[in-house]
Amino acid sequence: MKCFPLAILFLMIIPVIHSCGSHGSSEKKKGLPADSIIPEKKFVSLLTDVHLLEAGLMTQRNKGQQDRKWAEDAYKSLFIRYHVTRGQVMRNLEYYQQDTKQFSRIYDTVISHINKQKVAKGKG
Repeated sequence: MKCFPLAILFLMIIPVIHSCGSHGSSEKKKGLPADSIIPEKKFVSLLTDVHLLEAGLMTQRNKGQQDRKWAEDAYKSLFIRYHVTRGQVMRNLEYYQQDTKQFSRIYDTVISHINKQKVAKGKG
């Protein structure tokens, strides 16, 4: 499993959300069967955990303690916990990006969850 390309994708997503896809939710999204869609609430939790994982990995990299195998295992564990595959996450990212308002709302919620966790841990 390639965790670093996934991390890079997540970091590149934020600037692009306003420049691609539909600008409202009135258009029906295309390209993903209904049973393949990760529900929005679960997707928000998953993305929150992905960003928290990436923050931890970045801290380890900065300290020179990065173990690529550990990072891959951490992503595997995260995807197992959410009962998804890397491919499903990528397809759902593409799916949700089709509606930029919804995608912005999803990321606003992700950011809010991360900030609440920071405050709860006394780092805010």
